[in-house]
This record gives sequence, structure tokens and C-alpha cells, in this order.
Amino acid sequence: MTDNAIASPASPGADVVLRIEDLVVDFPMAHRAPVRAVDHVSLEMRKAEILGIVGESGSGKSTMARVVAGFLEPTEGDILLPDSDGKLVPRSGKRGHRDVQMVFQQSAVSMNPRSQVWKVIGEAYSPNRWLSKGRSVADGHGPAAVTLESAVKAELHRVGLPEAYSGKRAAELSGGEKQRVAIARALAPRPLIIVCDEPVSSLDVSIRAVILNLFERLRDELGMALFFISHDISVMAHLADRVVVMHDGKAVESGPAREVIDNPQDDYTRRLIAAVPSFERGSRGAGQRNGAGRGGMPHGKPPRAATSAPENASN
Repeated sequence: MTDNAIASPASPGADVVLRIEDLVVDFPMAHRAPVRAVDHVSLEMRKAEILGIVGESGSGKSTMARVVAGFLEPTEGDILLPDSDGKLVPRSGKRGHRDVQMVFQQSAVSMNPRSQVWKVIGEAYSPNRWLSKGRSVADGHGPAAVTLESAVKAELHRVGLPEAYSGKRAAELSGGEKQRVAIARALAPRPLIIVCDEPVSSLDVSIRAVILNLFERLRDELGMALFFISHDISVMAHLADRVVVMHDGKAVESGPAREVIDNPQDDYTRRLIAAVPSFERGSRGAGQRNGAGRGGMPHGKPPRAATSAPENASN
């Protein structure tokens, strides 16, 4: 794919939840020309899809993630999201958007270390409001209201943490536990899209697979899309349905994950793959996703519900 083409979903009738149109992001520099971080990138993402954005540091992938999440304004181009009728419209002037949440690489810096976990997650239900465990909040599964305390405990259980963790302070948690809390906070508003900016790169190798499997299970269970940023193409082989390869701010290649990894067309993509010492391109991960979703379900159909229990919170 060239940098001017749209990285489109494999099935043309799929529900598109994000469209990026001709995105340009420039950063002004003193006494010299602006630095172009994202250079005319266009892509689409469908409901319940895991779209992997891969590239080395400085390729523009994290800048694009922050634009999608609403933390940066584009220099040119548009970010289109569904309105209440499902029609794609440009993002409003508001800084954020409840349908798009973000999980950061360093989850610890996104939460007050002295705050209790129930407050960290509770902020997603009641932003800029006084928090109380007994406050009624909307249940993400329907019109019924539940207490904030009950909602937080349900999200902790969903990400594999004991309910008792709601009373712990963020500083008491391990790196893997902090990342689970960050994921629970992102899930709370029941977004259409979660932007994941290198969410496992700072974790121990033994914890990475656990968190990646958690993302996959939550996608299957809740049906949200993941805009997943990584410099490691082997992570994309494990997780992504489609991959967009970024280089010098441009999208140089895109397609189904297995197709891109097994038959790369761009020289930069080949170098990324060659840089992984023991990269396996077998049937695991991307090999299961080209043409079929979880459980062999064709793309375009709703994902089947996950039946596995949450992982134990030992990490």
C-alpha cells in the first residue's frame, strides 16, 4: 500500500468506527521549519477489529494515536467517529471523546500514586465530579444504574484483579497490576475504540503475553476495537487482525496481519521482520486472523462471547 491509500477493512460492509482522512501533524520548531510527524495518512477501522500500527521510534505512530484519542489537534485532515445514528462525522471541538479511550505505555504516570484504585477507575464514570462509592452510575451493559463501588468491582473482575484491590493505592501495585487498572479505567465508559500506545513494552516478558491475551479476550467479550501501537511486529503477529506499517510519518504498507508478515512488499517492513531474532510466522496469532475471526467466524460478523475466566492477578 502507498502512503496516500486508505487502509480499509477487509469486508466492505463492515461497521466502520474510525476513519482517518489525509492526516497531517506538524510540530513547530524555533528558527526552523516545522517537523512533520504524520504525513498524509488515511485509514479505516471497523467494529471489534484489532488494528496494529507498527514502526520504529519516530515513525509517527504515537503521534497519530494521540490525535485519535483527542490529545492533539491535527494540522490537516479529519478524524471521523460515529454519531448517535452511526453516521461518521468529524470529531467535535471537544478535547476528548467518551467513545475513544486510551491506555498508555507508562500506566503509572496516568494515575495518582496516592489514589485508591476505586477512585482511579471511578474517574472514568464521573469525570470532574466529586466521587462517592454510593453514587449511582450508568451500567455499561444497559439502562440500569448501579453504585460506583459495584461498577468498579465489576471492572476489576473483568480484567482479572480481585475486588479487594479497589481499596489499594496505585503505588502498592506492580507494573502488570497498574496496567490492568488502566485497562479497567478505559473500559468503564464502554468505548467503541481503545487506543493502546505501547501498552506492554514496559512490562516484563513474562507479563506481556498475559496482558496481550487479556486485550484479546476483552475484545471478544465486549466487541470494542483496539487501535494498537507497537514497535514490535511480533506483538502484531500475536494480536492484530490488520497491520499498518509506519515509516517517517507515512503508512508504507498495510493489510491483513499474516499477509503483511508472511509476504511483505515494502523494504522497511522486511527490515522490521528481519530484526526479530526468533520470529515465527506459523499458525498462531495472525495466522488465525486472515479471513476468519475468533473461533473461525468470518470477518464482518459479531465476535463470539469469550467463555474463559479472567486471569489470576498474580502479576
